[in-house]
Amino acid sequence: MTDTLWSQDFFGKGELSPLMYSRITLNAYYQALKTAKNVICYPQGAAGKRFGTLYLNDITAVTDYSKIYFKAFPYLNECCYLVLFYGDNIAIYLEGYLIATVAATGILADEVRLIDHTILENLFRVTTGIYAPKDLTRSANAANLITGFTADTLTVTNALTVNGFWPARFTTAVSLPVTTPQIHANRTYFVRATGANAVRIYSSAEEAAANTGYYTIGSAGAGANNIFILNTWSFANVPFTNLPVHDFTGGYSTSSFTPAAVTGYSILITRTAGAFNFVAGYVGGLFSGNGGICRIIATNGTNQATVNIVVPFNSLAAIPGTDSLIAEPAWSAARGYPRKCSSFQNRAFFANTDLLSNSLWASVINEFNNFDGLEGLDDDAITWTPTSDTVNYIQFIVPYRSLTIHTNSGVYSTPLSVETAITPKNFSLSLQDSTPADNVQPRGIDNQIIVLSGNDAHSLLWDGFNNAYTSSIISIANEQLLRTPTDESEYVDKSRAGSRYMFIVNADGTLAIYQTLIAEDVSGFTPAVMEQYYGNAYFRWVTSNSDGRAWFIIERQLGVAVAGIALTASTASTLTAVGSNFSTTIPTACTFTGAPLPVTTPQIVTTQFYWAIGVTANTFNVYPTKEDADALENALVITDFGTAATVVAYPLTTKLFIEQLSFEAKVDCAGFYSGTPVTSISGQTRFNAQSIKLQGDGFGFEDDVIGGVVEFNAHGSAVTVSEAQYGFPINFEVTPLPLSIPAGGHPRTSNLVDTKHTRYATFLFADTIGGTITQGPNVIPIAMKNLINNPPGSPPVPVTGRFEISVFGGWDDFDYPNFTINHSEPFDIKLTGIFYKVDI
Repeated sequence: MTDTLWSQDFFGKGELSPLMYSRITLNAYYQALKTAKNVICYPQGAAGKRFGTLYLNDITAVTDYSKIYFKAFPYLNECCYLVLFYGDNIAIYLEGYLIATVAATGILADEVRLIDHTILENLFRVTTGIYAPKDLTRSANAANLITGFTADTLTVTNALTVNGFWPARFTTAVSLPVTTPQIHANRTYFVRATGANAVRIYSSAEEAAANTGYYTIGSAGAGANNIFILNTWSFANVPFTNLPVHDFTGGYSTSSFTPAAVTGYSILITRTAGAFNFVAGYVGGLFSGNGGICRIIATNGTNQATVNIVVPFNSLAAIPGTDSLIAEPAWSAARGYPRKCSSFQNRAFFANTDLLSNSLWASVINEFNNFDGLEGLDDDAITWTPTSDTVNYIQFIVPYRSLTIHTNSGVYSTPLSVETAITPKNFSLSLQDSTPADNVQPRGIDNQIIVLSGNDAHSLLWDGFNNAYTSSIISIANEQLLRTPTDESEYVDKSRAGSRYMFIVNADGTLAIYQTLIAEDVSGFTPAVMEQYYGNAYFRWVTSNSDGRAWFIIERQLGVAVAGIALTASTASTLTAVGSNFSTTIPTACTFTGAPLPVTTPQIVTTQFYWAIGVTANTFNVYPTKEDADALENALVITDFGTAATVVAYPLTTKLFIEQLSFEAKVDCAGFYSGTPVTSISGQTRFNAQSIKLQGDGFGFEDDVIGGVVEFNAHGSAVTVSEAQYGFPINFEVTPLPLSIPAGGHPRTSNLVDTKHTRYATFLFADTIGGTITQGPNVIPIAMKNLINNPPGSPPVPVTGRFEISVFGGWDDFDYPNFTINHSEPFDIKLTGIFYKVDI
């Protein structure tokens, strides 16, 4: 028997596909995990608990995630809004606070998912293909006169929503208020209403949301001083100055046309032969011939058009139709509007209409509403149509190192060999790869573009040697984690070196986290899931901003109380409440009120949730725990139903929440508290009937929430805390792959399927509090040799150290894994290495 030492100190390849469990000739096998649920891989090699999420707001207007469109809107360098489109409406959030809504957008509920968008400086531009492109814009509210001050607030005339906060600017007739730091005119600040007519001033939206860092006020200034809150929003058609043109119908080759002048404005062009008619659809279009180029500004419906001559005609001679070009605007209600939009090199881009599905249009440089390309000058608009030997329509426009155009048949790119601005003369698109993107917008990160095609993730990587993009599938080793992707967003963690991730939302509500650091050959996928005690939860949308923040739309099934129903009868095992209609298969949370209560064993109380399983539409069994109800065991024995008791059901109701990624949050849907010591926090109704985790002043707690009150209890006694967070647990689970130890160092020899005897295993952790290791039937709490010796009664501190298990077992770890590491506490865990001593 050979005594062997074996180790794994890198987990960056994530959770390996079951189809890879025998691929011991690949390095990925030795750098991956069998299970890595709710794990985020660090570029240094550790496998840690993923981020938590911070609860920001309910979405009350809609519950169907498939009928919304959710994106971040970074507004210049001021702040980052979140915009949420739903049926005929837009909701606009700042730091999770709903600051505005826009009604009557015209984009109906079933059309919202057709939206594409781009951000053009201070515009949020939207296309659908059904309606003309629209811009979401922000402007100032009416002036709000400053009338006084205190040490930290300004007094204003017009009443505001208390605790609301908004961007704002100041104007003055003489001198602005004196503040520290000093405010200035024509600069954006943020104000928060501490009262109906009192506001504080802040430098950032984050400070305004947290009510910290507000300015001190020395005076209200002199003369008439106003605050202009910047929170008036409009959503209107893009005010185009010129549109691109296209000849859809022809029909003028047998006609001839005579201009009334060689040059000028409002000049008549008259059809002097033939039957072609200048109908209304040609307004905004093009007439050219005999050296002249004109923009059509009016038509008479028959033989005349009024034009502005852009390039003069050579003469006033009649122009044969065969030498003419007459074109309509490329976009209109009749011809279709663009489905896709983007921007690149200070040009706005549109693409894909009903009749021109493979066409691409770029605006005039620095003029996002002007698509005048009649002269073909270097700064003029551009029209291009990529083609191949099959039907080709543009799915996405992705600006990155170059402008990449993703069609149903492949990926095209502008030239890459020379770094130069695109113009009408040098613009071209060449095929880079035949990988088509499906229904998810490709994203760029870490010098690559991640393209989702079916259940495959491809990396389009810039190849400087060949001056082209090269494509490779990056999800083979982790193929089980991509299942009908519906959304993706890049994320760069600014607080951790080298941490670059792509978040991919699947149709089943899971999240695949792809870590990438090409320079260090680090990449891999791990799965993230939302879990609750009562009901299910799902990732539905994700968006991010370049400042290192990301947000999710989370769909949650939560218990929401309905009207109580009187109890009218009972048997030894059932209660009767007419019309209660409890599910006969799924436990429903409920409480009991009234006096006297039903007489039961154990006795029902008003301060606890119970779990009902329906027997008929009017009768039900009651169980003390959800686990008992699931198993249909230990139902309460009922002696009497009580003469004035009611049952209040909390059936599962679908809700959508906005939640922000947070590495400070060690739970999901987290609430934070900081202030005067308390033993409970009220108003947390989203946790009713849930079992949640809490962290208070460094200690960990659990609570089964009733009445929306989160309580801090230890051993049945209330505990006061001044710093706290609370929410749904994040269930971290890691299982190493079966040991595969090459014999004699040869890579193609392995004892993967041979029995091995693990004598002991040593686990190295960093920044870790709590957790367990399951080994066979044993669940062993993780206890390390602490680098800091905590006195009794002190909160636990994150520890970096080692934890050793003497196994003396595990002869068949291929079929029966030796170890599973679990962690659901409201703290952190990072696994940095596993070291084995094995008998072979």
